[in-house]
Amino acid sequence: MSDEKPATSWWQTLPGVLTGIAAVITAVGGLVAVVHQSGLFGREAPRPASTGPRPQNQVVASASPAPAEAPKGDARQPGEPGQVRAGHYVFKVLATSVEPYAGEQSGGARKLALRLSIRVTDVMGTSDYVDGNTIRLSVDGAEQMPANSINVPVYERQSAETQALFVVPSDASAIALLLGRREDAVARLPLALDLSAYR
Repeated sequence: MSDEKPATSWWQTLPGVLTGIAAVITAVGGLVAVVHQSGLFGREAPRPASTGPRPQNQVVASASPAPAEAPKGDARQPGEPGQVRAGHYVFKVLATSVEPYAGEQSGGARKLALRLSIRVTDVMGTSDYVDGNTIRLSVDGAEQMPANSINVPVYERQSAETQALFVVPSDASAIALLLGRREDAVARLPLALDLSAYR
């Protein structure tokens, strides 16, 4: 008689069974990821968290954006007030408010907090992120980045809303939003803000 054990299939060993289960889980996870990325699950862009209650003495500025100026690159006007197109995005200003800035005040003009609520819609089927390089402000010709952090995903052919905070001097005379990335297309949207109450 031979002392050799009969050969067993790898499926009959515990490591073999665990390897098989891991392979099935990996395959199913990969399939779910591919289906999710293709948009078949119907996802919606996440909403930004609330920044908390607004102060009671908040004054809403005259939030009617002035007519948009001629854009550069692939920036076109969709035709609705307060709305512009730059590259593969359409930007719409939903709300504008001005209030005294609570941060450090130095000599010179009084500082104001300009808060903007903006909806960004992808119109070309390209998922991307909107950040501080996409939403900027021109104050009397000087470009400003937002004072708050902006990093919002905008999924293909969907919309997302974000809040932008800018610190502006109360004696500013020409304020305009610069929307879109410098390397793509930038639309300039002048804002008709009445800051006289803060001077």
